[in-house]
Amino acid sequence: ARPDVELTAVPAGPENRWGLTPGWVLASSGTVGDAALLQAELLRAGVAIFAPDRAGAACADALRAAEAQASQAKAGLWGKSAPRLVYSAAAPKSFSDASGHYVIARGRIVSLGKTRSTRYLNFGNYWKTDFTVTLKASDEDDVNTALGRSGWTLDALEGQVVEIRGPVQDRDGPSMVLRHPEQLVVLNDKRAGRDGQSSN
Repeated sequence: ARPDVELTAVPAGPENRWGLTPGWVLASSGTVGDAALLQAELLRAGVAIFAPDRAGAACADALRAAEAQASQAKAGLWGKSAPRLVYSAAAPKSFSDASGHYVIARGRIVSLGKTRSTRYLNFGNYWKTDFTVTLKASDEDDVNTALGRSGWTLDALEGQVVEIRGPVQDRDGPSMVLRHPEQLVVLNDKRAGRDGQSSN
């Protein structure tokens, strides 16, 4: 940090088993009203990607917007020589080098599935090889609340283009577990969704 910048940490959750407390960091030069969220500045510079596990709705939107600025500017991690961050859910073989890594996946949900304990977002017709996202049925209300900000529900996502971020695993094809509602966003707007066409 620069010597003229004061950093203030604000707890963002309980202490974990290793004694570490997650936090939001505010950077300020001492002038009233000039504090900025350090995480947003890092995202804007392209030296980090947004991981929403501690972000509420408004904070998630702000951090996602900061990351989008870096992506559009091809800054840092988003530059041409940087490792791939975004994977196509329609190309499951492209995930072969991503197992265990935190990635961003984008694609059209082909079908939805549901058991008593699990929801499935299927990005292909063959679950043994295609990309799949799972979430606990008990988390469905939280996800629907987050999706509801943009007019969506889980049950309406079939055929929609979405972005999901998190660690990818190789379990009967590439898969991801949705643990926080802000991991999932619909990329096409409600109007485009009704027409069946993506705005991307």
